[in-house]
Amino acid sequence: MPRSVWLIVLLITAINFFNIIDFMIVMPMGPDYALAFGAPMENVPFVGAAYILAASLTAFLSARFLDRFERRRLLAGVLLGLSISEALATLSWSFEALLGFRALAGVFGGLATSLGMAVLAEVVPGHYRGRAMGFVGSAFALSSIVGVPLGLYLALWGGWQAPFWTLASIMLVMSALALRFLPKSPPIPAQPWPGTLKFISRPKTLMAYGLLASVSGGSFLLIPSFATFMQFNLDFPRERMSEVYFVAGLATLIAQQLAGWSADKWSLTATSWIGFVLISISLIGGFVFDPPLISLWIFFPLFMVSGAVRISAANTASSLVPEAHERSAHMALQTSLRHACSGTAGVVSAFVLTTGADGHLQNVGWLALITLAVALLQPILMQKLEPQLSRSN
Repeated sequence: MPRSVWLIVLLITAINFFNIIDFMIVMPMGPDYALAFGAPMENVPFVGAAYILAASLTAFLSARFLDRFERRRLLAGVLLGLSISEALATLSWSFEALLGFRALAGVFGGLATSLGMAVLAEVVPGHYRGRAMGFVGSAFALSSIVGVPLGLYLALWGGWQAPFWTLASIMLVMSALALRFLPKSPPIPAQPWPGTLKFISRPKTLMAYGLLASVSGGSFLLIPSFATFMQFNLDFPRERMSEVYFVAGLATLIAQQLAGWSADKWSLTATSWIGFVLISISLIGGFVFDPPLISLWIFFPLFMVSGAVRISAANTASSLVPEAHERSAHMALQTSLRHACSGTAGVVSAFVLTTGADGHLQNVGWLALITLAVALLQPILMQKLEPQLSRSN
């Protein structure tokens, strides 16, 4: 890729990195908020839910309007709004106020993700798209390895407000950088928005969203219960859990780059089948049987690596679906879908899993088989969609 394009990819990756940290940091810090405001511990999940619901709803409702604005300026404005919402969170006077400010952050955070991906699809040529998507996708792994631990350290040092103040400052800088370094969107022929339902019902769009639903929904059937499964079913020491997540994050970071290269060098379908083989080994070897057939140090990183490979292929395919005047809307609807699938998967897993008298999770094997069935949809859909895609889009 040309150096100028790499600079844009790097900037979008940085925006995604800090945006993901903003979402992820509140989950391990939930008890801090409950203690600070005297809220019941069972209310802690609402802090993350407020962000997810606001991001999903805003992305869906704004889809038809986003392509009417110049993307660089709109992204800079959204990042400024995110910075303000982070600063407001530090002024929360009650748990309910914190929920409101986190919902406000979700409004801007969801839009930032959509617009960033739209800019990426606009400036990166199709034959480099896989590598670019793989690089941007590494923001998730980096946030797990570096971002969240650093945020938790800041909270220990300066209180629960410190991560929010830090993110407010960083988002302000990101806004200025976006305005300075991102290219101005080229003129787009004025074409009427076909309507959200009509756009979604197109065969290519449906298949692209099916790919993303298979990865996001399938993965989140198990992800929320990983820590409980490791600690209570496998008797893995709580104090060593961060080591497993570090290894998985490092493996994911490497896999994301290889997946992007594979998507450009070979095909999206081949990359998707590789991802399915990896998740099959992980699920059958680590979750279906009790005790597991392979070590936690193998099947857990393998699960995360498979997700990186599959989401890289799905994002690359999805970026090739919309026309130029539909990119922002497409990415917004994609963001909304991803949040909705993740939330729905969490609810489904709560119905399937039960807790035994000894604290062990029951029905994990069945949930793993459901996850495997959902994961199989991705390479099958990709095999049908890829011949219809053009790398020139």
